[in-house]
Amino acid sequence: MTHRTYSIGEASRLSGVSVRRLRFYSDQGLLPPAGRTESGYRVFTDSELVRLDLISCLRDAGLGLDAIREVLSKELSLTEALALRLRALEAEIAAQRRIAAALRAALRSPELTEADLRRFWTMTKLSRDERRSVVEAFYERVSDGVNIDAKWMRQMIEDSVPELPEEPTPEQCDAWIELSGMLRDPEFAANMRTNAKDIWDGATFDPEAWKAEGDAMVVKAGEAIARGLEPNSETGRALAREWLETQARLTQRKFDDDFRIWWRAKYQQQNARATRYWELITILRGQPPCSSPNREWMWIGAAMTNYLADQPARP
Repeated sequence: MTHRTYSIGEASRLSGVSVRRLRFYSDQGLLPPAGRTESGYRVFTDSELVRLDLISCLRDAGLGLDAIREVLSKELSLTEALALRLRALEAEIAAQRRIAAALRAALRSPELTEADLRRFWTMTKLSRDERRSVVEAFYERVSDGVNIDAKWMRQMIEDSVPELPEEPTPEQCDAWIELSGMLRDPEFAANMRTNAKDIWDGATFDPEAWKAEGDAMVVKAGEAIARGLEPNSETGRALAREWLETQARLTQRKFDDDFRIWWRAKYQQQNARATRYWELITILRGQPPCSSPNREWMWIGAAMTNYLADQPARP
């Protein structure tokens, strides 16, 4: 570096940075002058101009004064500082995209109200951790007083936490708003808790066996769909009966009229909302609501509804 010196006015003209900002950087300790004249005016050299270029670049990148100070003092590497800024910038962009998605979703409403806008706006402000807390609170209410396997419940929570993209579609915004309403509905939680109690309490319930049997049933339903068979077909009735028999076996119950009557009452009460729950989860994942395996379970649900409708009512 040369030892040529510049007044603050000359440094301003060479760098394009205002005199006022140069004084500010100097007062903040970011750009100490090389010295001062006998009259007390600041003097800069080429070394300070190079340092000023770095400060300007970091400011343009959005770094705050504290981060710049750490870079200049070697407490934070340039790579680390830029990586921190990039993460912050990406978070800001994602937030702006969510806001834009909320506005698009809100504008779809034919008669937009302030309450509608608040709901959409609230959705955009929720982080994934905050959405997860809503799901966890729901399953805590469902499991209250029920002997539910902790591993099974954790998996249900993981399957239910919506992983929204950076720029959610209006459909995904609508789906989360509807889902969050369901998750906060005490009646829905109470119904789910009753259902969980029937399954988990008083019997040895094997979640792995239940999953294996469910996966096998999905395959059979998929084959029926591929053949163009309707849920109310003979195959649909046979698969509905098979699934009911399987559930009786897995919960150590006797498959008889009492079981079918009991299950019909539960199914009529819970099936529509439970089906809608998983439809919303599917939409939030960016998949069509009838995508596999949701499509197969909807087919099985329709087959069960048809089969149970023909079962005798309790006198």
